[in-house]
Amino acid sequence: MAGRHTDARFEYGSRKKLTPQDIADMFNDYAEDYEQEYLNIGLRSHIVVGDFMAKTVPEEDRSKVKVLDVGAGTGLLGNELKNLGFTHIDALDPAEKMLDVSRRRNIYQRLICAFMNKNRNDDIDTDYYDYIVASAAFNEGLVPSEAFQEMIRIVKPGGRITFTVPTKFINNSDDLRNRLRPLIDQMAREGVWEVTSVALEDGELSYTHGPGTMFSLKVLVSEKIF
Repeated sequence: MAGRHTDARFEYGSRKKLTPQDIADMFNDYAEDYEQEYLNIGLRSHIVVGDFMAKTVPEEDRSKVKVLDVGAGTGLLGNELKNLGFTHIDALDPAEKMLDVSRRRNIYQRLICAFMNKNRNDDIDTDYYDYIVASAAFNEGLVPSEAFQEMIRIVKPGGRITFTVPTKFINNSDDLRNRLRPLIDQMAREGVWEVTSVALEDGELSYTHGPGTMFSLKVLVSEKIF
């Protein structure tokens, strides 16, 4: 495999030593090969999220709602949503070349090159999206637990943040291991959101990622600082 930081493509723990720019460089360097490499390991987290969205959003409403695909990459999840009838989908990803690949698919209305973290992105209005989705994005160096602060701000009250996370991703990340579930539970107790969680068995996310969880957080407030 050619490119920078190739060891960190599948060895997620090795990403701890990388800077955000290193992470973006890593994804940029294998943007053209990303889909094939991950489909070769049976990646299907995008299908899991798409299936949940199809069950949650009535077919007649799918062309009306605004969706943000976080860690959109080359557009696997976006394409899944498009095929289900969602038409207003934006993409956010820190790797410009990954977004360049997704641009060819004509899925997204807007491409935003940025990390999702707790920092306010002034290019996105408060209470703008009906749904935020992410598949395989909550992992070391990409989307941290603190990103919920910004996600809450940009999703409308009554909207949802839906994402998958393999258990091994949580165990390999100090942040996710120590903060993800406690923060989800704390925000539920404080009335920030209502939690739906679905346990996923080995093989439901990919051949190699092991078991995990799909979370869907129905947000009840406009903003929450933590």
